[in-house]
Amino acid sequence: MAEEELELDVNQPKGSKTTTILIVIIAVLVLVMGGVGAWLFFGSDDGDSSDSAKKEEKVLGPLKYLTLVPEFVVNFGPGSKVRYLQVDLQVATRDEAALETISTYRPVLRNDILIVLSGVSFEDLKERSGKEALQKKLLNTINKVVVSAGHAAPAGEHEEATTDDGHATETKNEHGTDTQVVEGPIENIYFTSFIMQ
Repeated sequence: MAEEELELDVNQPKGSKTTTILIVIIAVLVLVMGGVGAWLFFGSDDGDSSDSAKKEEKVLGPLKYLTLVPEFVVNFGPGSKVRYLQVDLQVATRDEAALETISTYRPVLRNDILIVLSGVSFEDLKERSGKEALQKKLLNTINKVVVSAGHAAPAGEHEEATTDDGHATETKNEHGTDTQVVEGPIENIYFTSFIMQ
């Protein structure tokens, strides 16, 4: 009896061997097709994309911050629940030349920022979305000054897009606010203090 338990059935039917080989072949084909599909999906640039990514990493340095001092203070119009807005701003960039441009054109920047701040109301700023919209508008304002200064505009003149009749063009949304995005070296601005009283 003990000898009967140790006997193994070595003779398997012929159909099961063919099935096993077929399953292995199908599994190998699925793996190969998956690999080819992944290679095509993710692309093969023969290392070009990794080289360009490394170059971009070298170009991008750490963020540098500049506080615009003194703080900005504007009055709200009559009939408002609060009387004034006081804002401290910091700009963030990786471009050292942009920081120098901001220092050089500080009076122009302060003027343009004060004009933007004077155009908002308490009702616009009581919600978070209003503050974020103001942040984007100020970012566009600062980038517009930095970019136009970098394009060698004569002193005291701003380059603006104009129509055939000489008027400045603006893009406005349904709330009447400027929605045009100005690409520039300033990546973001931050409110380090935001007081409405």
